[in-house]
This record gives sequence, C-alpha cells and structure tokens, in this order.
Amino acid sequence: MLVLALVVPYVQQGAVMPRPERPLYPDLDPLHAFAQRLRDARREAGNPKYDAMARQTGRSSTALSEAAGGDHLPTWETVVAYVSSCRQDPNAYRLEWERNRDLRDGTTAPPRSSELARLSNLPRRPAGVFLGRSRALDALHRLLEPSGQRVGAAVYGLGGVGKTELALQYVERNRSRYAPLWWVTADTEENLTKGLAEFARTVQPDWPASGSAADAAAWALRWFASHDDWLLVLDNVTEPGTVAATLAAAVRGRVIVTSRRELDWDALALAPLRLDVLRREDSVNVILERSTRHGERAEIEQLAADLADLPLALTHAGAYLVERGHVTAAEYQRRLAEQPTAVLGVRALAHPADAPVARTWLVTIEAMRADDPLSVALLDVMAYFAPEAVPVEVLSRAGGDAVAVDDALAVAASYSLIARSGPEVSVHRLVQTVIRAHHTGSGHRAAAVDLLLAALPTGDPESSVKSWPRWGRLVPHIEALAGLLRMLPSLPDDLVVRAAELFGLCALYQRGQGRYSSALALLRQAADALNRILGPERPDTVTAMYRLAGGLWSAGRYAEAMQLGESTWHARRRLLGPDHPDTLANASYVALGYRETGRYEEALTLTASTLAARERVLGADHPETLQSRNNLAGCYRALGKHDDALALYESTLGSRLLVLGPTHPDTLQSQHNLAGGYLAVGRSEDAVTCYEATLASRRSILGSEHPDTLHTQHLLAGAYEKIGRTADADTMYQATLRSRRRLLGPAHPDTRRSEAALAQARGAAAGDPTSAIGNDHVQEPGHRPEPLRGP
Repeated sequence: MLVLALVVPYVQQGAVMPRPERPLYPDLDPLHAFAQRLRDARREAGNPKYDAMARQTGRSSTALSEAAGGDHLPTWETVVAYVSSCRQDPNAYRLEWERNRDLRDGTTAPPRSSELARLSNLPRRPAGVFLGRSRALDALHRLLEPSGQRVGAAVYGLGGVGKTELALQYVERNRSRYAPLWWVTADTEENLTKGLAEFARTVQPDWPASGSAADAAAWALRWFASHDDWLLVLDNVTEPGTVAATLAAAVRGRVIVTSRRELDWDALALAPLRLDVLRREDSVNVILERSTRHGERAEIEQLAADLADLPLALTHAGAYLVERGHVTAAEYQRRLAEQPTAVLGVRALAHPADAPVARTWLVTIEAMRADDPLSVALLDVMAYFAPEAVPVEVLSRAGGDAVAVDDALAVAASYSLIARSGPEVSVHRLVQTVIRAHHTGSGHRAAAVDLLLAALPTGDPESSVKSWPRWGRLVPHIEALAGLLRMLPSLPDDLVVRAAELFGLCALYQRGQGRYSSALALLRQAADALNRILGPERPDTVTAMYRLAGGLWSAGRYAEAMQLGESTWHARRRLLGPDHPDTLANASYVALGYRETGRYEEALTLTASTLAARERVLGADHPETLQSRNNLAGCYRALGKHDDALALYESTLGSRLLVLGPTHPDTLQSQHNLAGGYLAVGRSEDAVTCYEATLASRRSILGSEHPDTLHTQHLLAGAYEKIGRTADADTMYQATLRSRRRLLGPAHPDTRRSEAALAQARGAAAGDPTSAIGNDHVQEPGHRPEPLRGP
C-alpha cells in the first residue's frame, strides 16, 4: 500500500505522469550548468523515455535519469550513453565534464544530518544584556516564517543600532529550527565569496586545492538551493547586487540580511524590518544592567540621553564604567562634556546621531592611552585602513616589538574598540571616523602609508604569483587609504610621493587581476598628485604617467593610452637616455600599441630596435629581452610572416623555460602565443593541444577568471571552431563571455570581442556565409598588451 500511495500522485486518467525534474541553477554552479546541457540534449531529441534510453545503451534508467539531476557528477560512461542516445557527440561534453570532475575529485562524503545540525560559525556569542528588542525579535521571527515568495528578512538601520546583535539573538533562540546556521560578512563581493567558500570547504573538508574561491562559493549556493531547513545570515550588506545571486538560490532555507541601507528589500524577496534606537527606559536599563550602578540612576538617565539611545554607544559606556569602577556616571558624563575641539568637529558627520558615539569613543580612547599608549597609536593607524581584516603582521611593524603590539591589541580589544580573530583585527567604522576627526597634522596618515609600503611583497605585482595572496590581504587597506587621502585638500609633498608609489604598485596588481576600473582610479590619483607636486619632467612623474597609460589601455581607452605612452617615451628619452632600461620598457609598450592598432611596419621597426638595445644593455637572456623577442614574433605574425613568427615563438618559449621556469606567467604567455603560431601555419591540432595545455596551466597558476586565462580560453574556442568542434566552441565562447561580463563589464573591448565571436560562430553554424571561420576572433595576433614591466 505504501508503494501505491507514493505512485498515486503521478497517476492521472490511468497514465503514469513523469516526475517533475528538480530545478537547476546553471548560472550559480558548473555542475548545474552541465546537468542543464544534458536536459537540453534530451529535449532536443524529443524527450525519449529513460527506459528506452537504457535499452538502447545498456545503462540503467536510474543512472541516466540521475545524470541530469544536478546532485552529483555522472560517470563519463553514463554521459556517453546519455548523449549518444540523444543523437549527439559525447566529445562535445568532455571538456566541461572534466572540469567538473577536477573540481570534485577527492571530496569526502557529505556530512551526516547530525553533523549539519551542529554546524554553525557565529562570529561571537550574543550579548548577555539584551533589552528593549522583544518586539523586533518577535517581528523577525514572524518575517522568517515561510510565506509567499519571500526568502527571508532584511534588518536595516543606522550603524550601531544593533542589527547584528538582533540577528545573533534570533539565532541563539532558534538553533533547533535550522541545520546548519552559517554567517557571512557580505559587505563586498569578495567577502561574500570568501564566506560562501568557507561553507563549502567546511561541508566538504577535502575540497580540491585547484578549485577557486568562486567555484567553492558556487558549490555552496548549489548546496543551499538543494537542501532544506538552513539559515544563512548575510551581515552588513551595502549593495543589493552583491547578494542577488545568493538570494536567488535561497529557495529552501531562510536568509537574514543586515544592512545600513534603506532600500527596496521587497524587490529582493526580503521582508524589510527597520531597527531604530532604543526607548529611553530601555537605554537606561542597558547601562544599569551592564554597570550595576543602580544607585546612580538619575545620572545614568542623563547619560543615556547624551548617548542618543544608540545601543552600541550604550554598550561601550557600560563597559567603561565596569572596567573603571572609580569613575562615576556623572564623571563619565563630565568627561564627555569636556572633550576638546576635535569632538565638536565630529558633529559634522552625515548623521547627527553619530556625535554622541564619537564623544563616547574619544573618552574610551583617552582612558586606553593611560593603560597602553601603543594601543592608541595602533588605532590611530588603523583609522586609515579598511575596517575589516587588518593583518596583525602589518601592525607589528609599528611598535618595533611584536609582543608589545600583541599586548596593545589586547588592551584595545578589552575596551571593545577592536575585535581580533587570529591573524586579523577589525575596528568599527564609526570608531575610525571618530579617531580621524581627532587628528591634527599628517603624522598618522604618513605612518599608515609607510606601514603598508613596508608590508608590500617583493617581485612584480603582476607576474609574481606567490605574492598575490599577500597583495589580496593588503589591497582593501590601500584602497581605503587612497579614498581618504583623496578627500584631503593638502598633504606634505614627501607623503604624496610615498603614497603615489604605494598606489601605483597596488594598481599594477589590480590591473593584472583584471580590476581595471579600480586600477585606473589609483593610477590617475598617483599621476595627478606627482604631476602637481614634482612637475611633469621628473622621473617619478613620468613613471606614474607610464603606468597610467597601461591602465588606460587595459580599460579599453586605446587612443588616450597611445598618446600618453608616446609622451612618456619621449620624456624618458630626454631624461634618462635612449638606452636606459625604463626607456626601453616604454619603447616596448609603444611598439606593442602600434601593432595592436594596425601600425605594423612602425611596430616592427621599433620592436626590432628595442630588442637590439635590450640585448646590448641587459643581455640576451634577460626577461625583458625575452619579452621583446616575444613581441617581435607578434609583429611577424601580424605582417603575415607566419613561419618566422613560429620559429621565434618556439625559441623564446625554450629560453623562458630555462630562465623563468615552466610556471612563470611569461612562460605561459609564450606557450599561449606558440599555439597561435601553430594555428596561423595550419597546424590546427597542434594549436588546440597547445591552447588546452596553456589553459590548464593558467587556470591552475593564475586562476580561472584571470584575464590571461580568459584570453587563452577565448582563442581556444576559436581553434575548436577552426577544426569543426562547434559545440565545444560555443560552450567555451559562452563561458568566456559570462566571465568577461562579470570581471570586465559589458562595455569592455574584450567583452565585446567575446560577444562578436559567439554571434559569428553561431552564424557560421547556421550557414550564414558572412560568418566564415578565420575572422578577427581567430586571426587576432594572440596577445593582450604586455604587463607593465619595469618601474
């Protein structure tokens, strides 16, 4: 009877109805994208029954139906059977299947339900004193009940009003309802990706090392989309677009978003819940409960009024009274009133409720100064960094003694002004604002610049792959510092020069990662500042302008880039001489620009003369000389001298293997260009093999969404099209286009090139005679502008 009961819902008028397929999210996870391709293939074949497919192929109908389920990757044999029964070529699916296999090899079995029930990563325990929020807590409970199309609730309001605390309190009271509970800081896309990736690696401890954070995050979203009864907290969301994809996957669990922004949260399927300051009675009770100063109720009532009933300020005041038992509430209130003129300056903050908080924190800072002056010095520097994930190793240089710095950070944490998590500390944004408003002079800004300069990794920011994780930890703080300095009317000249060098190097890293807009902003800030301070005819200014030219080129602003690049080349010839390495680097860049803009003969002449000079000045095997040899081969190819180009590509690759090793980005550049050389002379199969090897290496070494990786992927798609593997070409063109839109934006020339190539390939496949193979997307010289080597 049980079996019959299960079958009845799928029986209508005597016929067995097919079970509905579970939904897929192909944009969120590679495995779902692969499953969707299988479903599409079956639909195009007329939706044959799985029993018929099983009889035809010898595979079980269960294995065939589960192959397109999206829960796990089918075996290759099952894929072959599935696709063949749909009258398609299995080889068109091989590359995508292998990528999914590589991402999932070595993963452990999913955790048991009992393990998931215990899984949580709350950032801290909820506060012991939690008053005046019972209505808000009840409202949040109601809003998180399943209803309609909403996936959760958005708690929004003023910074410091207690949004995060409300979420923590809800989680603590409802642990038994959800399994698992996961907390993600979602103020940026990077942090959101990091938090989701940590979930994937926690649920699957053996997640493959080759998998990127983006792949791990996508796996996490697929997990959330296919499991029930979980709770995900997205803390401190600043832009709704950051969490849109996450919310799209949140169909079977619940989500709490906290944010300072008052937005149309209903449009994101979130029920809005505004959190305001506390009632006065509750504010007074918060301080009384924290401080146990019940005999000072009248003074504490006035103190609560001075603090504008903001929970964060009330908590800090209570902590101060607990830790300084000899200070009365009246004395605390008097200290607030007697702050110097810097406190009055804080009244200019955008929100008037911030002013009492500022005064509270300044009082705390003065008390902390008496305990440990170094703790205040560290806060003075952190005020110019990003608020989250400040590396302790950067701060350790400030005190000259790592133990002293560690003790000072412990003091700051005891005052609740910072929070420490292993090798990182964080500080509240309003604390930073208060501290900066209290500063006079530029000493603390200079210290922040010098600490970050001292912490920079060695090597070329664009090509030193081992340095990239360190750069990734430093970039948010360099960007925060740049934004603050940008708003100041004047700074000491020596500080401007050092900051410009910091921003320029950071921009090179960002440019190498494809963050062209961010890089361009830093490059322009550095160049404008140096031009104003030093003048245009100084080597440091010219270097900044040269870097800016490269940033303009990467952003697709070619005319401006060429004009500025030629200008800096001529300036360097005047200032440094024609054979100086910096001048030669600039000449190489200009020559490359000539070639990429169709001025082939000029490019050949300048590239050949630069190569000769580099051989004479630097030596035949210097990396810069090898770069010129690579560029000369590109000129040959652009001029149709394909045999000469191929020979030079081959010899340059051999030299780079010996000098730089097989994993250096320049070596991979040569391998990539050699594949293009093979394609140009008609050795298409060799080209495909070489492109595939290069793509695998670039994915492993540079990452799957590095601009160079996407360039190889784009040209491999063209090579597939060349040899008739149109399905593989179409798949790879689509994948590249998606990545370029996400990384570079829809208007970037590389993105438009991907769109044109995909449209052209599909036109050719449909028999459009104007869409012949061999147009620009296949015959382009095979180079992006070379990295900004040199200064």
